[in-house]
Amino acid sequence: MKIYRFNPKAGRVGEGSLEGLVQSLDAPLPPKPGESVIKRAFKRFGLAQMHMSHLVIDDRTIYLRGKAKSAKERDQMILAAGNVAGVSAVEAEIAVPPGTPDPEFLEIKTSKTLDEVADKLPQDVTGDELLDANQPLVTSKDDIYPGQTIRLPTEN
Repeated sequence: MKIYRFNPKAGRVGEGSLEGLVQSLDAPLPPKPGESVIKRAFKRFGLAQMHMSHLVIDDRTIYLRGKAKSAKERDQMILAAGNVAGVSAVEAEIAVPPGTPDPEFLEIKTSKTLDEVADKLPQDVTGDELLDANQPLVTSKDDIYPGQTIRLPTEN
């Protein structure tokens, strides 16, 4: 099982009147999310919960088990859970086809667009490629926020 760290102060608010809005890094640490919040995050992004066989929350860590058809599907499952306000880690055991590359994630620091992120990366990647790698979790090149974790493009 691999552990992926997230900024618990960042992410989309999972419950209450602010549900779906982005939690500011300046705001106090939000409460730990419940299982229903994580399931709604999966549903919001159209991720197939049928591929997830196990979801447990222990304090601010989400434990995921399941299977994915590709690196992108696996990474989206991890990011959908991890980018919920109040989550500090995702421990994932997600079966993928042989030869699937390991996830490569990046926390957004100050960039306001995926083009700005791409310009700062040592890899030869464009904002359009970052957008493609992160859809449907990111819907446009300016649909990012400080503290958010995104996926770097991989071959699979």
